[in-house]
Amino acid sequence: MTELASSSPAAPKVSAGFQPLDPALSPEVRAWVSELRTVWLAAGMSMNRYASRHPIDKGTLSRYLNGRRVPRDQWFLNTLLNVLAAKGREVSQEVRDHLTELQLTALETAHPGEYRVRRVSDELEIATIRRDEAARYARNLEEQLAERIRQVNELTDQHGRLRAAWDADRAAMQVEKECLDREIVNLTRQLEQASRRAIDAEQRCQCLERFLDQMSERSLQAPGEFLRGIDLTDPVAITELMDAMLKAAMREQATALAEHVATEAYVRDTADVVCLLEAMLKARMRKQAVVLAGRAAVETPVFYIDDVIRLLEAMLNAGAQEQAMTLAQRIAVHTPIGGIPDVIRLLEAVLNAGAQGQAMTLAQRIATDTPVAGDCCNAPARFAADVVRLLETMRKVGADKQAVVLAGRVAAGISVDDAAGVVRVLETMRKVGADKEAVVLAGRVAAGISVDDAASMVRVLETMRKVGADKQAVVLAGRVATDSAVRGRMVADMVNVLEAMLSADMDEQAVAFASRVAAETPVVDSTGAVRLLEAMLAAEMLEQAVVFASRVAADTPAQNTAVMSRLLDVMLRRKLRDQAIALAEHAATNVSVRDINAVIRLLDVMLPRRLRDQAIALAEYAATNVSVDIPTDMARLLAAFMDAEMTEQAAVLASRVAAYTPVNDATSAALLLHTMQKAGADEQAVTFANRVALQTPTYSRSAVSLLLDALMSAGMTPSAKALVARADMPDLLY
Repeated sequence: MTELASSSPAAPKVSAGFQPLDPALSPEVRAWVSELRTVWLAAGMSMNRYASRHPIDKGTLSRYLNGRRVPRDQWFLNTLLNVLAAKGREVSQEVRDHLTELQLTALETAHPGEYRVRRVSDELEIATIRRDEAARYARNLEEQLAERIRQVNELTDQHGRLRAAWDADRAAMQVEKECLDREIVNLTRQLEQASRRAIDAEQRCQCLERFLDQMSERSLQAPGEFLRGIDLTDPVAITELMDAMLKAAMREQATALAEHVATEAYVRDTADVVCLLEAMLKARMRKQAVVLAGRAAVETPVFYIDDVIRLLEAMLNAGAQEQAMTLAQRIAVHTPIGGIPDVIRLLEAVLNAGAQGQAMTLAQRIATDTPVAGDCCNAPARFAADVVRLLETMRKVGADKQAVVLAGRVAAGISVDDAAGVVRVLETMRKVGADKEAVVLAGRVAAGISVDDAASMVRVLETMRKVGADKQAVVLAGRVATDSAVRGRMVADMVNVLEAMLSADMDEQAVAFASRVAAETPVVDSTGAVRLLEAMLAAEMLEQAVVFASRVAADTPAQNTAVMSRLLDVMLRRKLRDQAIALAEHAATNVSVRDINAVIRLLDVMLPRRLRDQAIALAEYAATNVSVDIPTDMARLLAAFMDAEMTEQAAVLASRVAAYTPVNDATSAALLLHTMQKAGADEQAVTFANRVALQTPTYSRSAVSLLLDALMSAGMTPSAKALVARADMPDLLY
């Protein structure tokens, strides 16, 4: 204790004002009292003043300071050290530990029985704290476990869907790989050709440069004389020559070259013609481009769709509208009908050219010749999207009859493996007026589509009914009811399927499906379980509801208190009492008690329904496990226990509140003190009042006044005096 003595030179000696210590005192008690007196003198307080501020009488205080009595609890030493700290003389932790050890040693020597009580009390407090921490940790782990189970089920469901999609996409990717391999071979060949062309182009450039030099020197008298010997079969060379002439300000010769090309050039290669047309447009020789377009419109082959589309666009850019119409007519009649994406591009190109009649002709061929058989594509989802786009494009063209013809072929041949694709195709058929064809497709879907994923069948069933395929929808619903997978699926998905069947008046199928779901679908999703139970009961499926409710009561994770309230309410309203009792017993000791509102609501559901035993179990669980950190929540929970006449549970909760609930806020502390008294927890209220008097901040006069009124109303005058003394506001007592 040299720390206190050295920090206060003006402090009186230890013996000043005290009676000499009894020689009969043990050395341990003597050592403790000597240090205690040092602390007391350093605090600089009289016995009267200390007794007026704290819940202790002068006689007891005198016995403490003379060694005739050793305090059992820690609060006396703590208050003295707090007084020192308030004066700016806070002691170190080592000094605190030293004083505590001296007190315990003296207590063991002077009062062995009280020493044992003190030790056990300290261990009990530590054990209680650890128990509460362990309980909170366990609840947290339970909630995490339930969440992980839910996530695992969701991921399992997603994995199944992704696996099915992956199997379909894998085949599509294989087809794409083969196409890419072929493209690599073609591009390699084209690269070799391009390399040869680059060499040829360099040679041509050299020849052209020499040719231009000769032309400049000779000053040709007739612009057409230089055209002799030019190879018109090489559009690249012609384009480069024309560009070189324009750069050399030889426009007259370039015009002559363009006229020569327009009338004499080779037009059997579509790509070459496009190259020449674009070069003429760049050189602003539109007249010559129109002449060339006229020849190309009747002579150029229209076999390759990409080249044909480019040629049509080049003609339109050149202003050769009439020639473009002629080309469009040949395209409509002679261009081969290939894959759907290319066909769509071709039809749109013809339509953009303003060739409405030609577009109708092309649409007729598309309707009858476009490949739509199921074996023409290994990616059903992508193929279905292409079919939808083609039908919509034909409708935009105005080829409604042709769209119906195409829809008939699609209905008979398209793959029905992809549910989402089937839905889009059915909806599009309805839009284009192909109602009968949609019914045909619905029949194939009802018999052939995989129903393993029941959730994906909801939209299929709804779409079938929209297109008028009610009978086919019933057939599909029957397959879903008996063959779809319900194990490992989410309850919410099963509810959607059941509601879809019920809304379509498919009662027989709905009952069969509900029977399987009630017995097999996991009940880890308590929110989904509520929806499913309500749907079954609303449809008068009492037998299935009983089976499902029994599984819910036994297996559903009970952490979500609000959902447990809903489940209980549903079961009790529909007289599923046995299941409700089982669920209430399960929930009473397993629910999360973090949400006080949900706990109170669950009690409110149980109590009026003759589930008092379960409500008491819930109250006991909440009283020992709920966090007591929020005073207002504790006041509400205590009031709920009091209203339910659960005195024992209120006392347990009040004991924890009295010891651990923060008392930083005067308003909530006053409310909690009043509630504890109303609940009959008088002893706990006294303990809580002592903590309020010692710990609640007193910097606000209004806060101190509020607490003082609460303490005086509760008849706790010593605590009220201690509070006023600590706040140094004696006038508040008068």
